[in-house]
Amino acid sequence: MASSTPPPPGPNSKPPPPPPLQSASTSEAFGQFTFTGLPPGLFSAKPAVPSRTSSPATQSTYDAPKTATPPATYKLSASGYGSQIPLRTPASAPPSSQWQPPGPASFGPMPPLMPPSFGGQVHLQTQVGQGQRSFNLQLEGQRAPDVSPEPGKPAQTGAVLTGETRLQIALDYGTTYTGVAYLPISAVNLKQRGLEEFTEDIKVITAWPPKEEQEKVPSQLSYSVTPKGCEQYGYDIDDNSLVLKKTKIQLEAMGTRLDELRTLSELLKELRDLDLSEEEVIENGIPEHLAKEPEEIVKDYLDEIAQKTEKVINSDVGRHVLSNVAIDLVVTHPAIWSDRALNATYRAVRAAFNHDLFPKLENISFVSEPVACAHFTLREAWKNNRVRFRKNDCFIVVDAGGGTVDLACYKVVDIDYDKKEMKLDQVGNPLGATCGSTCVDDDFEAFAAYQLGEKAWQQLTTEGAKHAAGGHTIMRPTLRGIQEKFQVIKHSYDGKESGLTAPIYLPKSFAISEDMRGVSKGALSITPADLKKMFDRSVNKTVYLIQQAVTQIKLGEELPVKTVFLSGGFAQNKYLIQRVKEFCTKQKIALEEGNGSWAAVARGAIIKSLGVYTEKPKHVISCPRHYGIKVRRPFASYENHARSDIDVDVHGIQWATDQIRWFIQKGDAILPNKPTVARYELHFSMNASDFPGTQSQNKRSGRSAAPQPPAVFRDVVFLSSSRDKAPTAMSMVKEESEQMYTLKVNLTDVPQAHIVPVETGNKQGRQLQFHVVVEIQVLDQVTISIKSGETTLASKKIELE
Repeated sequence: MASSTPPPPGPNSKPPPPPPLQSASTSEAFGQFTFTGLPPGLFSAKPAVPSRTSSPATQSTYDAPKTATPPATYKLSASGYGSQIPLRTPASAPPSSQWQPPGPASFGPMPPLMPPSFGGQVHLQTQVGQGQRSFNLQLEGQRAPDVSPEPGKPAQTGAVLTGETRLQIALDYGTTYTGVAYLPISAVNLKQRGLEEFTEDIKVITAWPPKEEQEKVPSQLSYSVTPKGCEQYGYDIDDNSLVLKKTKIQLEAMGTRLDELRTLSELLKELRDLDLSEEEVIENGIPEHLAKEPEEIVKDYLDEIAQKTEKVINSDVGRHVLSNVAIDLVVTHPAIWSDRALNATYRAVRAAFNHDLFPKLENISFVSEPVACAHFTLREAWKNNRVRFRKNDCFIVVDAGGGTVDLACYKVVDIDYDKKEMKLDQVGNPLGATCGSTCVDDDFEAFAAYQLGEKAWQQLTTEGAKHAAGGHTIMRPTLRGIQEKFQVIKHSYDGKESGLTAPIYLPKSFAISEDMRGVSKGALSITPADLKKMFDRSVNKTVYLIQQAVTQIKLGEELPVKTVFLSGGFAQNKYLIQRVKEFCTKQKIALEEGNGSWAAVARGAIIKSLGVYTEKPKHVISCPRHYGIKVRRPFASYENHARSDIDVDVHGIQWATDQIRWFIQKGDAILPNKPTVARYELHFSMNASDFPGTQSQNKRSGRSAAPQPPAVFRDVVFLSSSRDKAPTAMSMVKEESEQMYTLKVNLTDVPQAHIVPVETGNKQGRQLQFHVVVEIQVLDQVTISIKSGETTLASKKIELE
C-alpha cells in the first residue's frame, strides 16, 4: 500500500486493488507477534508489553495505516498447529473476525506453551469498495525476547532471550518399577514465579494400561502371545504369560567366570525341555527372549514407556509441543553403576526415546537415584518447614527401592531463609547395594523351596512352562500367583514377633506330600519369625550402609550428621522404618520419613535438572565413532577369516591377523568431566636370541655409556569408524568411513619386569613376550596411549569429531 493518499475515485472508476502482500515471517514472545516482510505501511506494529500474570501474555496490538482511501476492511484469522487463534479488536473485546482500520487489532489467546521455532498461517481478507481479495500468509519464525522494559526505560525488541521454552522429562527406570515425570517451562513463567516455586507444576504419568492410576508401572515385560490383547508390559500382562523381570540388574557385567558358567549351565538345562513343536509355535509363537541380550529387552520395555509418555504429553499440553519445543531428558541410575551398565542404559534410552517420537529431544543427562530422591525429599521438607537447617549441617538421604538401596550425603553450604534459598554440596562417595525389597522376595522363594523341597518347588514354579529362560530372570504364571499373595504379607509386616500371617494357598493341581514342612490344608504357612529372616538380609544391609555414610561424614567433613531422610518404595515398610529409627536414636540423629510420594526419584530428577539448590547435571555426549585396534584372533573358518592372513605361532596355533576389535562403540555415552576409558592387554613375541636387550639391562650391567641398543619396533594400528555397524576385519575397511593411525612401539623401552621368557620346547628356542597395555580415552578428544608398567611407549591425540 502506498504511503501517500490516492486521489478520490471517479464515478466510473474501479476500486483500487487491495494492497499487495508478500510472504511474512514473525517473531513471538509468548503471544506477541511482530510481522516482517510485509509491504511498507500495511501494518505498523506496536508491541505490547507482556502482562505479569500467571499466564503468558496473549495479545499484541497492530495499528492499520490510517491513509487507506477508501477505507479498507481487513478480515483476519490465524492458525497454528491445527487450532484457530481468534482475532480480538480491541484487545478487551470478544473474539472477532472483522477489523476496520484505523484501530488496533490483536491475536489471542495463544497456545500456553509456544515453541522456540514455529509455523502457521494468517488468513487476511481485504475489501476496498467492491473489490475483495484473500491472502494466506505463511508464518515461520523464532520466538522474540521478553520485551518487558526496565523501570524508566522503553520496551525494546531484538535482544536475545536468556531462558527459552523447554520441556523437561525425567525417566526413573527401576529394577521393579518405572516412573516418568515432566514439566513444561516457559521463560516468562519461570521469571514470574521463580525456579523453586515452579517445581510445583511437575506432573507424573499415572495412567497406565489397562486402567491403573498409579505413579509407577512395573518394570516387567512379556513376549508371550496373548489372546486377550494385553499390552504385555507393566500391569497389563496376560495371566498365562512368561514375565521378564529384574532385567535392569542384568545390565551389569557378570561378577565372575563362575557366574557366566552357571548361567550357561542353566540355559543348556532349560533348552533340553524347550518345546518348539509346530503346534506350540502356532499357538504361542517362538520365545523371542532367547535371542535377546538384556540391553535389547530393556530397550523393548522402554519402547512401551516412551510411546506412553509421548501419548500423555500430547494429550496434556498439545501435539505441537513435542515437535516444536526443545526437550531435555534426565535419566536416573543407581548410586553404584558400572560404565558398562550406564552405556547399555544410555543406548536403550536413545533407541526408545527416538526422534520419531521426540523430534526436538536435544539433551540427555544422568542423575543418580539417591541424588534425585534427595532433591525432592529436601524440597518437601523445606517447603513444609519440617526441618530447619543451618550452615554446615550434614544429612543423609536413603533411597530404599525395589532393586537397590542407595545413599547420598549432603552438606549445607549456604542458606537464606528470607529468600528461601539454599546451596548444597554433595559430600563423600556414593554408597549403595543390591539389597532392596526384591531381596525379600528372593529369600521368600528360598524359604518356600526349603519348606516344599527343591524338587517340588521346581515342579511348582515351572508348571506349564514350555520355554527356557535363556539366561534371563523369568517369572512363570504359577510363581506370579504365589508372589502376588506374598506381596500382601510383605507390605504389612511390621516386625512384631507375635500374631499369625495369612497362609499362601498352593495351586490345587500341586501334589502335597507328607514330608513337606509348614504345609497345612493346602497352604504354606509363614510365621513372624520366618518373615523376620526374609527381611533381615535387606534391612541389616540398609542399616549398615547408613552407618558407613555417617562414618564417612564424620571422618571426611569432621561434622556430625543431623538428619537421615528415609524415602523410596521400600521405605514405606514399618519394619525397615523401625530398624532405621533404632539406629538413629542411638546415634542422636533425627529421622525424617518420606512424604509417601512413590515418584520421589522422578520428581527429584526434574528438580535437579533445573538446578534447584545445586548445579544442573551436565549433558551426555553421544560418542561419534567406534574406536579400536587391529588384533589377531584364533582362526575359524566359520568366521570367514581369510586364509591369506593366517599366522602360526610357535605352539602351532593358527591366528587370523587382520581382525579389528572395537572397545568404545559409536553411540556410547561420554559423560561430562569423566573420560570413557577402555584398556586392552596385548603382547609381542620374538626369539630371545634376536633381542638386543633393554636400556635398563645395559645400565645395570655397567654399560650406561655404551650405545643404545638398536630399536626393535612393533606396530599397533588404531582405527576409528563412522559406520553404524563397524567392520570386523581390515579387508572391510573403507577410506570414506574409517581412519587408521599407526603407533610404533620400541620393545627395548619395555621394562624388564614386563618381559616374560617362554620355553617353546622346539628348535626355535626360547621366546620373549613383551606385555603392554593399550588405553583409549574419549572425552573432548581421543587419546591413545601404549604403556608397559609406568612407562609410556607411544601415544597420540585425535580430535573428537
